[in-house]
Amino acid sequence: MFEWLTGLKINYHKSEVFVFGVQQEEKEHLANMLNCVLGEMPMKYLGIPISSKHLNINAFSFLSQKLLKRLDPWKGKHLTSGGRQILTNSCLSSIPLYCMGFYWLQDRVHKNR
Repeated sequence: MFEWLTGLKINYHKSEVFVFGVQQEEKEHLANMLNCVLGEMPMKYLGIPISSKHLNINAFSFLSQKLLKRLDPWKGKHLTSGGRQILTNSCLSSIPLYCMGFYWLQDRVHKNR
């Protein structure tokens, strides 16, 4: 479409289309017409789950997984307790703070971390 303007091309294998307010057949027809996968809610946008309905606690399980993934490389390092504290405060606190910029997290989400 606009590739002549910017030089960018849409990667249809990575793209999803979200259609609201029509029947399932029309959704599938539009997805086929655009050559994209029909997306389902909740979706992730910038790493945050987005949904038209209330998100339950399982939607935020990615927070604890991201924290554990970030901690694994530090296990083998020879860090002092002060060094670990600085890494924890700077890196690990940014992950939940980013999510809390979008959502008011339930107490159960905080306790699961």
